[in-house]
Amino acid sequence: MGGAIASFVMFILFLIFAIFLSKGKGAFLLAGYNTMSDRDKDQYDEVALCKFMAKIMYGFSFSVLLYVLSALFESDVLSTIGLIYC
Repeated sequence: MGGAIASFVMFILFLIFAIFLSKGKGAFLLAGYNTMSDRDKDQYDEVALCKFMAKIMYGFSFSVLLYVLSALFESDVLSTIGLIYC
């Protein structure tokens, strides 16, 4: 049960981060992008980059949610689907 609670907290954090990125904000949190020089950052569309990373974070959060549900319902099928999806 402790693993399910920790995974649920991770799910919430990933979901909040995904929502934040989907609004086009939070590029300063993206590894690699935040260390670029301003000249290099000008070559990228910051909003499009954030929205792309939001889609990835939604996928991760869905995968973690499947893991939480598999722990609660003791279902190996949900865990396997979550691993394949990720």
